[in-house]
Amino acid sequence: MSAARLLKLLAGVALIAVAVYLAASLLVPAESRRAVAVGVGAGAAWQALVLAVTLTALPHNRLAAFGGGMIARFLLVAAAALVVVPALGLPMGPALLPMVTVLFATTLIEPVLFAAGAGDTRVR
Repeated sequence: MSAARLLKLLAGVALIAVAVYLAASLLVPAESRRAVAVGVGAGAAWQALVLAVTLTALPHNRLAAFGGGMIARFLLVAAAALVVVPALGLPMGPALLPMVTVLFATTLIEPVLFAAGAGDTRVR
């Protein structure tokens, strides 16, 4: 995987994270904005890490990379809901909903971004 392609994917994740943070911040009371920031930050950071790892480890097997990413995203949501959010004393909704929104939106654009610049002309 080229560095330029990975940077495009990471830029897409960052753009989505900023949009989700801005939208969610408008919908919650001021005291819940920290939870929104933690949720969006965790979702974006995790997605960036998962993209980098799966695309580096599985550059020619997009289906396996996508499947591994889905498992990793599920594990993040489960760990956040069961351990992290209660341990930090954050409100569950304002922390988890923006995180899941970031993960969902980046999952939707993943195939588009994978295909963009792939440059694979081999017939399968």
